[in-house]
Amino acid sequence: MFKELYYWMATRLSKIKSNDDPPLNAYFLIVIFQNFNIGTLLLIVNYFIKVHFAKNAHIFIGVSMFILLFVVNYFPLYAKREEIFKKYNNLSQKRRKKGLLYFWLYVLLSIIVFFVAAANL
Repeated sequence: MFKELYYWMATRLSKIKSNDDPPLNAYFLIVIFQNFNIGTLLLIVNYFIKVHFAKNAHIFIGVSMFILLFVVNYFPLYAKREEIFKKYNNLSQKRRKKGLLYFWLYVLLSIIVFFVAAANL
């Protein structure tokens, strides 16, 4: 799933003229969106369990999650970027539209759900 999201993120970022390295920036954004999603789940669990952490603990958990996801996603995404681009460049027009729709839904819903959960929980 994330391979296709990585492909669409890189192709969208390559359309920005000032973007020097779209595959690397797409890799960073995928990791950030994964952090948003895991953070949302942690907010919901913390709402029901009611565990209070110090402010420094939240920062440590966030940075640790980012580093962990950065390392875990390196090999299946960034290291195999040429294979991913070869695989998804040959999609039919109907499949491309469907993949692009799912990509935008993932991006928008990840952002919206995270900030709604953070503001209300």
